[in-house]
Amino acid sequence: MALATPLAVRSADAATAVTSEAAATNAAAPSYTAAQVLAGVKKNSTKANQVNSKPHINTMTRAKNVNAYQVAKGVYAYSSSLAVDTDGSDPDPDPDHQGSTTFNDSNGKALGAHHVPFYVLGDDCYENTSPCPHFFYKEHNIKGRQFALMFYNGKVIGSIFGDTQTGNDQTTSDNDSRELGEASVKAASLLGINSSGTDGGVDNGVTVVIFSGSDWVVNGSNSNLNANAQALVSKALDTLGSSMGL
Repeated sequence: MALATPLAVRSADAATAVTSEAAATNAAAPSYTAAQVLAGVKKNSTKANQVNSKPHINTMTRAKNVNAYQVAKGVYAYSSSLAVDTDGSDPDPDPDHQGSTTFNDSNGKALGAHHVPFYVLGDDCYENTSPCPHFFYKEHNIKGRQFALMFYNGKVIGSIFGDTQTGNDQTTSDNDSRELGEASVKAASLLGINSSGTDGGVDNGVTVVIFSGSDWVVNGSNSNLNANAQALVSKALDTLGSSMGL
Protein backbone atom coordinates (compact mmCIF):
# COMPACT_ATOMS: atom_id res chain seq x y z
CA MET A 1 0.00 0.00 0.00
CA ALA A 2 1.43 3.40 -0.93
CA LEU A 3 2.14 5.72 1.97
CA ALA A 4 0.36 9.09 2.09
CA THR A 5 3.65 10.76 3.05
CA PRO A 6 7.31 9.67 2.84
CA LEU A 7 8.77 7.95 5.91
CA ALA A 8 11.48 10.61 6.09
CA VAL A 9 10.23 14.19 5.92
CA ARG A 10 11.95 17.46 6.35
CA SER A 11 11.01 19.58 9.38
CA ALA A 12 9.09 21.95 7.12
CA ASP A 13 6.89 19.06 6.01
CA ALA A 14 6.25 17.61 9.47
CA ALA A 15 2.98 19.44 10.08
CA THR A 16 1.64 18.25 6.73
CA ALA A 17 2.61 14.67 7.54
CA VAL A 18 0.83 14.79 10.89
CA THR A 19 -2.30 16.26 9.31
CA SER A 20 -2.29 13.58 6.60
CA GLU A 21 -1.87 10.85 9.20
CA ALA A 22 -4.78 12.21 11.25
CA ALA A 23 -6.98 12.38 8.17
CA ALA A 24 -6.09 8.82 7.22
CA THR A 25 -6.88 7.62 10.74
CA ASN A 26 -10.28 9.29 10.70
CA ALA A 27 -11.03 7.89 7.23
CA ALA A 28 -10.59 4.30 8.46
CA ALA A 29 -13.91 2.54 8.89
CA PRO A 30 -14.85 2.26 12.58
CA SER A 31 -16.01 -1.00 14.11
CA TYR A 32 -19.27 0.75 14.94
CA THR A 33 -21.07 2.96 12.45
CA ALA A 34 -22.52 6.35 13.30
CA ALA A 35 -26.03 4.93 12.83
CA GLN A 36 -25.36 2.07 15.25
CA VAL A 37 -23.92 4.39 17.90
CA LEU A 38 -26.73 6.93 17.55
CA ALA A 39 -29.30 4.14 17.90
CA GLY A 40 -27.52 3.02 21.08
CA VAL A 41 -27.50 6.57 22.43
CA LYS A 42 -31.24 6.89 21.83
CA LYS A 43 -31.89 3.49 23.41
CA ASN A 44 -29.98 4.56 26.53
CA SER A 45 -31.70 7.96 26.72
CA THR A 46 -34.19 6.71 29.29
CA LYS A 47 -35.77 8.22 32.37
CA ALA A 48 -33.51 6.07 34.53
CA ASN A 49 -30.43 7.62 32.88
CA GLN A 50 -31.71 11.22 32.86
CA VAL A 51 -29.31 13.67 34.49
CA ASN A 52 -31.57 16.70 34.83
CA SER A 53 -34.67 16.80 37.03
CA LYS A 54 -35.95 20.00 35.40
CA PRO A 55 -36.23 20.33 31.60
CA HIS A 56 -33.85 22.40 29.52
CA ILE A 57 -34.92 24.95 26.91
CA ASN A 58 -34.60 24.27 23.18
CA THR A 59 -32.59 27.30 22.02
CA MET A 60 -34.47 27.69 18.74
CA THR A 61 -38.07 26.83 19.64
CA ARG A 62 -37.92 27.91 23.31
CA ALA A 63 -39.83 24.75 24.27
CA LYS A 64 -38.91 23.34 27.68
CA ASN A 65 -38.55 19.77 26.45
CA VAL A 66 -34.81 18.99 26.27
CA ASN A 67 -33.21 16.44 28.61
CA ALA A 68 -29.67 15.19 29.12
CA TYR A 69 -28.77 11.56 29.74
CA GLN A 70 -25.75 9.59 30.88
CA VAL A 71 -25.68 7.03 28.08
CA ALA A 72 -22.45 5.32 29.19
CA LYS A 73 -19.88 5.86 31.92
CA GLY A 74 -18.67 9.44 31.60
CA VAL A 75 -20.65 10.07 28.40
CA TYR A 76 -23.59 12.49 28.26
CA ALA A 77 -26.07 13.15 25.46
CA TYR A 78 -28.90 15.49 24.57
CA SER A 79 -30.94 16.14 21.43
CA SER A 80 -32.13 19.61 20.55
CA SER A 81 -31.82 22.38 17.98
CA LEU A 82 -28.78 23.96 16.43
CA ALA A 83 -28.87 27.71 16.83
CA VAL A 84 -25.82 29.19 15.12
CA ASP A 85 -23.18 30.78 17.38
CA THR A 86 -21.01 33.26 15.48
CA ASP A 87 -18.87 34.40 18.42
CA GLY A 88 -15.10 34.49 18.60
CA SER A 89 -12.10 35.67 16.66
CA ASP A 90 -13.71 35.29 13.21
CA PRO A 91 -15.65 38.38 12.04
CA ASP A 92 -19.33 37.87 11.26
CA PRO A 93 -22.23 40.17 10.25
CA ASP A 94 -24.50 38.66 12.91
CA PRO A 95 -25.70 41.56 15.15
CA ASP A 96 -25.21 39.32 18.18
CA HIS A 97 -21.58 38.58 17.29
CA GLN A 98 -19.12 38.95 20.16
CA GLY A 99 -15.36 38.87 19.78
CA SER A 100 -14.73 36.40 22.59
CA THR A 101 -15.62 32.83 23.48
CA THR A 102 -15.69 31.37 26.98
CA PHE A 103 -12.86 28.97 26.12
CA ASN A 104 -9.81 29.69 23.96
CA ASP A 105 -7.54 27.63 21.77
CA SER A 106 -4.28 26.28 23.20
CA ASN A 107 -2.56 29.57 22.32
CA GLY A 108 -5.02 31.60 24.38
CA LYS A 109 -6.89 33.02 21.38
CA ALA A 110 -10.68 33.16 21.22
CA LEU A 111 -12.09 30.35 19.10
CA GLY A 112 -13.14 31.19 15.55
CA ALA A 113 -16.73 30.11 14.92
CA HIS A 114 -16.06 29.80 11.16
CA HIS A 115 -13.05 27.52 11.68
CA VAL A 116 -13.75 25.50 14.82
CA PRO A 117 -16.77 23.23 15.34
CA PHE A 118 -17.86 23.90 18.90
CA TYR A 119 -21.00 23.39 20.98
CA VAL A 120 -22.46 25.57 23.73
CA LEU A 121 -23.61 24.75 27.27
CA GLY A 122 -25.06 26.85 30.08
CA ASP A 123 -22.40 28.68 32.05
CA ASP A 124 -23.93 28.27 35.50
CA CYS A 125 -26.65 26.50 37.45
CA TYR A 126 -29.77 28.59 36.94
CA GLU A 127 -31.05 27.80 40.45
CA ASN A 128 -27.64 28.29 42.12
CA THR A 129 -28.01 24.98 43.94
CA SER A 130 -25.88 21.85 44.12
CA PRO A 131 -26.50 19.32 42.76
CA CYS A 132 -28.03 21.33 39.94
CA PRO A 133 -31.51 20.27 38.76
CA HIS A 134 -30.24 20.94 35.24
CA PHE A 135 -27.32 19.37 33.39
CA PHE A 136 -24.44 21.58 34.55
CA TYR A 137 -21.12 20.72 32.96
CA LYS A 138 -18.93 21.51 35.97
CA GLU A 139 -20.62 18.72 37.94
CA HIS A 140 -19.70 16.11 35.30
CA ASN A 141 -15.94 16.53 34.75
CA ILE A 142 -16.47 18.54 31.56
CA LYS A 143 -14.01 21.31 30.75
CA GLY A 144 -13.23 23.70 27.94
CA ARG A 145 -12.52 22.05 24.56
CA GLN A 146 -14.15 18.80 25.76
CA PHE A 147 -14.74 16.51 22.79
CA ALA A 148 -18.22 15.58 21.60
CA LEU A 149 -19.78 13.75 18.70
CA MET A 150 -22.55 15.65 16.94
CA PHE A 151 -25.13 13.75 14.87
CA TYR A 152 -27.61 15.15 12.36
CA ASN A 153 -29.44 13.72 9.38
CA GLY A 154 -27.11 10.74 8.90
CA LYS A 155 -23.90 12.72 9.50
CA VAL A 156 -21.52 12.71 12.45
CA ILE A 157 -18.73 15.17 13.24
CA GLY A 158 -16.31 15.84 16.07
CA SER A 159 -16.68 19.08 18.01
CA ILE A 160 -15.39 20.75 21.17
CA PHE A 161 -16.93 22.67 24.07
CA GLY A 162 -16.20 26.25 23.12
CA ASP A 163 -18.74 28.72 24.47
CA THR A 164 -21.36 29.12 27.18
CA GLN A 165 -24.90 30.44 27.32
CA THR A 166 -26.20 32.85 29.92
CA GLY A 167 -28.79 35.57 30.28
CA ASN A 168 -27.61 38.91 28.94
CA ASP A 169 -28.88 42.20 27.53
CA GLN A 170 -28.79 41.33 23.83
CA THR A 171 -31.90 42.65 22.10
CA THR A 172 -32.12 40.09 19.29
CA SER A 173 -32.07 36.89 21.34
CA ASP A 174 -33.48 35.49 24.55
CA ASN A 175 -30.52 33.80 26.21
CA ASP A 176 -30.80 31.58 29.27
CA SER A 177 -28.27 29.26 30.93
CA ARG A 178 -30.91 26.48 30.88
CA GLU A 179 -30.73 26.38 27.07
CA LEU A 180 -29.32 23.44 25.13
CA GLY A 181 -29.04 23.60 21.36
CA GLU A 182 -26.41 25.98 20.06
CA ALA A 183 -23.21 25.39 18.10
CA SER A 184 -20.75 27.25 15.93
CA VAL A 185 -20.89 28.23 12.27
CA LYS A 186 -18.36 25.51 11.44
CA ALA A 187 -20.34 22.82 13.24
CA ALA A 188 -23.50 23.77 11.35
CA SER A 189 -21.65 23.80 8.03
CA LEU A 190 -20.09 20.36 8.59
CA LEU A 191 -23.51 18.94 9.45
CA GLY A 192 -25.11 20.40 6.32
CA ILE A 193 -27.18 22.97 8.23
CA ASN A 194 -27.66 26.59 7.13
CA SER A 195 -24.79 28.25 9.01
CA SER A 196 -25.96 31.88 8.90
CA GLY A 197 -26.06 33.55 12.29
CA THR A 198 -29.14 35.52 11.30
CA ASP A 199 -31.39 33.03 9.51
CA GLY A 200 -29.61 29.68 9.86
CA GLY A 201 -29.90 26.75 12.21
CA VAL A 202 -32.43 23.98 12.65
CA ASP A 203 -35.18 23.53 15.25
CA ASN A 204 -34.62 19.89 16.20
CA GLY A 205 -32.78 16.69 15.37
CA VAL A 206 -29.19 17.44 16.48
CA THR A 207 -27.74 15.04 19.05
CA VAL A 208 -24.63 16.03 21.01
CA VAL A 209 -22.70 13.29 22.83
CA ILE A 210 -20.07 14.60 25.24
CA PHE A 211 -17.08 12.53 26.40
CA SER A 212 -15.99 13.75 29.83
CA GLY A 213 -12.54 13.55 31.40
CA SER A 214 -9.09 14.92 30.63
CA ASP A 215 -8.34 12.27 27.99
CA TRP A 216 -11.05 13.79 25.77
CA VAL A 217 -9.95 17.44 25.94
CA VAL A 218 -8.84 18.55 22.46
CA ASN A 219 -5.75 20.73 22.14
CA GLY A 220 -4.70 22.87 19.22
CA SER A 221 -4.99 26.24 17.55
CA ASN A 222 -7.80 27.74 15.51
CA SER A 223 -6.04 26.46 12.41
CA ASN A 224 -6.03 22.79 13.39
CA LEU A 225 -8.65 22.22 16.11
CA ASN A 226 -11.15 21.11 13.48
CA ALA A 227 -8.76 18.49 12.07
CA ASN A 228 -7.86 17.34 15.58
CA ALA A 229 -11.51 16.92 16.52
CA GLN A 230 -12.38 15.02 13.33
CA ALA A 231 -9.41 12.69 13.93
CA LEU A 232 -11.10 11.50 17.13
CA VAL A 233 -14.44 10.56 15.56
CA SER A 234 -13.64 6.92 14.80
CA LYS A 235 -12.10 6.37 18.23
CA ALA A 236 -15.14 7.93 19.89
CA LEU A 237 -17.59 5.80 17.90
CA ASP A 238 -15.67 2.64 18.80
CA THR A 239 -15.26 3.60 22.46
CA LEU A 240 -18.93 4.43 22.91
CA GLY A 241 -20.17 1.50 20.85
CA SER A 242 -18.14 -0.85 23.00
CA SER A 243 -19.21 0.85 26.25
CA MET A 244 -22.88 0.46 25.32
CA GLY A 245 -22.37 -3.17 24.34
CA LEU A 246 -23.62 -2.79 20.78
